[in-house]
Amino acid sequence: MSFVPASGPYSRAQRIAITVPVLMASLLHAINMSTAYVALPNIQGNLSATPDQISWIITAFVVASAIGTVLTGWLSARLGRRFVFLGAILGFTVTSALASSAGSLESLVFHRVLQGFVSAPLLPISQSIMLDTYPRHKHGFAMSIWSMGMILGPVVGPTLGAFLTEWYGWRYLFLANIPFGVVAFVAIFAVLPRVAGERRPLDWVGVTALIVAVGALQLMLDRGEGENWFESSEVVIEAAAAAIAFYVLIVHSLTADKPYINLSLFRDRNYVVGLSLIFVFGVAVFSSLFILPLFLQNVQNYPVIAAGWVVSSRGLGTMAAMLVAGYLTDRLPAKYLILTGLACVGVSNLLMTDWTAQVGLTEVVWLTVINGFGMGLMWVTLTVVTFSTLTPQLRVEGAALFSLIRAIGASMGTSVIVSIMVRSAQVNYMQLREHVQDFNPNLRAYELSTGIDPHSAGGLMALRNLVGAEALLIAFLNDFVFLFVIAAAAAPLVFLLRRAR
Repeated sequence: MSFVPASGPYSRAQRIAITVPVLMASLLHAINMSTAYVALPNIQGNLSATPDQISWIITAFVVASAIGTVLTGWLSARLGRRFVFLGAILGFTVTSALASSAGSLESLVFHRVLQGFVSAPLLPISQSIMLDTYPRHKHGFAMSIWSMGMILGPVVGPTLGAFLTEWYGWRYLFLANIPFGVVAFVAIFAVLPRVAGERRPLDWVGVTALIVAVGALQLMLDRGEGENWFESSEVVIEAAAAAIAFYVLIVHSLTADKPYINLSLFRDRNYVVGLSLIFVFGVAVFSSLFILPLFLQNVQNYPVIAAGWVVSSRGLGTMAAMLVAGYLTDRLPAKYLILTGLACVGVSNLLMTDWTAQVGLTEVVWLTVINGFGMGLMWVTLTVVTFSTLTPQLRVEGAALFSLIRAIGASMGTSVIVSIMVRSAQVNYMQLREHVQDFNPNLRAYELSTGIDPHSAGGLMALRNLVGAEALLIAFLNDFVFLFVIAAAAAPLVFLLRRAR
């Protein structure tokens, strides 16, 4: 297969032949994320993990993916994106097999780290391929089609993951990735053209500083709650390492001749605003995907299959948004579409703060659909407008940084959500426990209506479980408040976007 220019030109048949396997590759990443979320409570029980430890299964993958994304632009330029893309698919497939055989939480987290690192190029390279394959006036359509691969994951993934977990066990969540990976590898190998590489030196100082900064910051966020934050010398060291690494990265990027982060990217206003908004997107999407299955299974006692169906409704809303977003993006100002998406995300999370343990299934599903619709509208529109004024020569680097910022938002958001949930549950439990006394008329009325004897061991255990359940419910509601605040705070940034010429 001969070398061809990255941007073609391609015939209609060639575009279709390239698009289909690229969608399959993006589907790999999406299915893997969505199936893992719905099975977290089962994995937690099977591996005897605490709520903050089980989040490592998600954050380890996301952080490793962020670190791997750092090298995507350089590897693509040096080796050719076809070779790197095939390597990412192969690595993802192999590490899925390793994750399925994990015998402990530590082993599973380690394999998830490997999986996230080797599969990091999947999204940025597939995105840049789609942008190069289609002409500029069809970028809205191209991003809508490309996003369908990511959306089929949230639609199919939770239900598939729930059935696999219920019938066979959580290990089959990872085994299910293997046939998808084999088919995607063969298809990409057959149709994706080879693009000539170039010898480009790697800025090792900038890369090392970025990896240390991201890794240390994530460790601080993951370990902070369990180690009582800055009262722990470990957390202080991690915070100091992150601050120093970020400082070195900024100074080096401003003074080096050819820094890792191409500063010309930041001359494009749309791109800078897009990075800010995709960070918010990462926080909102992945944090809510993390807490919704936990809420359904731990607060409302949904079986895993029912929780999978409910979480899948988010994907239906996102799919509906993407069906119209590709058409509207090329015809309406992008800032209004993004603002509409933010409004859907923010308002749905605001309404979720009124949930109780008895909230009806209909309300949960509708708010989840609205939330997914807002995310889908944001994703397609934001992807198009961020790269609308960026030159083709910067697209691979721009897409890699775009994915990196989204991954950082996802990992940080998940850590903050877990921290809020754990801390709120503890504080609320202590406060609610003070009301368990004989002089509380509400408690006496509850005892009479339920027949609980607070002076017996069984009665005390029932009251303890009740207080713990209410404390956990309030903790989830605090998480929804956080997600609403994040969406509302990002809204003013939308008005800084400008229409592409």
